[in-house]
Amino acid sequence: MRQSKRFFAMFISSVMLILLLMGCAPLNNVSDVDVQKEKGTVQEGSTEVSESIPDYINKEGFPIVKKPITLTAMVYRHSAQPTWKEILAWQEYEKMTGIKIEWEELTSEVTEKRNLALASGDYPDLFYRAEVTDIELIKYGAQGVFIDLNDLIDEYAPNFKALAEKYPSLLKTARMPDGNIYSFVQFTDSDPVRINPKLYINRTWLDRIGKEMPTTTDELYELFKAFRDEDPNNNDKPDEIPWTSQSLGHVQNSLYGAFGLRNRGSSHPIVDMDEETGKLRFIPIQDEFKEMLQFLNKLYTEKLLDQEIFTMNVAQMVGKASQDLVGAFCHTNAQQIGVSNQDDFEGIHVALKGPRGHQLWSGKRGHVGGRAAFVITDKCKYPEAAVRWMDYFYSDEGSKLIYLGVEGKSYEKTADGEYNFLSEIVDNIPEGSTFDQVISHYVPYAGGGLPGLQKTEFFKGGETQPIGLKAGINMASFTPKEVWEKFSYTLDEIDEMGAIESDIIGYVNQMVPQFIQGKISFSEWDNYVSAITKMNLERYMEIYTKAHERYIAE
Repeated sequence: MRQSKRFFAMFISSVMLILLLMGCAPLNNVSDVDVQKEKGTVQEGSTEVSESIPDYINKEGFPIVKKPITLTAMVYRHSAQPTWKEILAWQEYEKMTGIKIEWEELTSEVTEKRNLALASGDYPDLFYRAEVTDIELIKYGAQGVFIDLNDLIDEYAPNFKALAEKYPSLLKTARMPDGNIYSFVQFTDSDPVRINPKLYINRTWLDRIGKEMPTTTDELYELFKAFRDEDPNNNDKPDEIPWTSQSLGHVQNSLYGAFGLRNRGSSHPIVDMDEETGKLRFIPIQDEFKEMLQFLNKLYTEKLLDQEIFTMNVAQMVGKASQDLVGAFCHTNAQQIGVSNQDDFEGIHVALKGPRGHQLWSGKRGHVGGRAAFVITDKCKYPEAAVRWMDYFYSDEGSKLIYLGVEGKSYEKTADGEYNFLSEIVDNIPEGSTFDQVISHYVPYAGGGLPGLQKTEFFKGGETQPIGLKAGINMASFTPKEVWEKFSYTLDEIDEMGAIESDIIGYVNQMVPQFIQGKISFSEWDNYVSAITKMNLERYMEIYTKAHERYIAE
């Protein structure tokens, strides 16, 4: 688009020069020039056409627009949040920018309503945290429904560009295989948030039985046996549950690294790198994966792992902890065990060393969470303003606004440089309300996935509270040196991979619990691997490898 403007300007200038040499009048009355002038691309008092910005917008500073405008946006609203127009941060930002957002709030059936809007053509200017999928991003980007942002970012998004220069992986993820960027992403620059889960041990129980934090998987096993047998909750009952969590997946995620798996982070849960061959490998058929399942089988059969782990949820986990039955759990933050019980727990001090000597904490995702967190559609009459509106949230000041709100009204900066919500807000949560419900009147981050920059110092969720923060710091030095962001795929690749992956993952999810429970013997492992291989695994890995090659070539 910019190149065509430059060509047009050069062409007009050349024509004018020829006409002047011929003694003709300049092109003061050419309709195309008048159109350019209306858009602000012709300098006043000159016949020269030049590249400029539209008259309605200020390229820098606030307000963004010279006269107020309104944009429409579809957004997912979390159950803890009030109507979005009531949130202080958005009220403040409207005053700053001159841009009013009319929010179409979805609290349920987000996918169905988004798909209906796109299919019918009755869609808004913007999709903001509306769970737009990669398939939709590529499909509607190619059709022009989601506009190409390449030139707009170059002209109107200095904060995004600066972040991309600091973190090249940002563009690796945002750019689609056709070379275009159709979305702004959710970008996290915070190890405590990116490291998920952490493994928390009951510190009170450790002290009662005189044990230290485990440093290996063998020591973890021995500790759990002590939790089971030595009555650390002092009730004279054999009711202790050494290890539980809200799902089996959280438990597995705490062990992958100790068995040398997910060595490129958790954004790619089933594929990593074979360090010896330099080729991608499919994790669920590796010998190390088998060894991890055997370890879990030992924990389960000896009642060191919650016997209800296959059907667990958060409420059940909190209920068990409230009865002082839990010795360890895993989650991104300690608050998940229940606010009244979290102080009993402490994150492990070092990553567990596994049977082959691996000491890796692989539960760290890439910087980019939601890839299509913010898209601009072809209905938007003010795409330049929309880009400037979004770009602010990739700055520290913008990050503070959406995660802390307004200084003096919702947060303060302490003498030692810390940012905290005002005590009169967080220390007086009404009975029957939650922290998220109270804070959501000031900031919009409940539910996660906000486009923009998320930083440790500004984000005050459970991950950055003292227990979770320390646990994340403990694990940071053990995370993979190279953490892959999400790869990009063509529509054809997505279609082909999706069909294969559905069959394979469905089979893996069916078999893994049975191996752990002992319902299927590990003597059947080779048959399990053979079955997966026959599900067109080779083709799946070929496509994955192509995407990886594009990723590293970016």
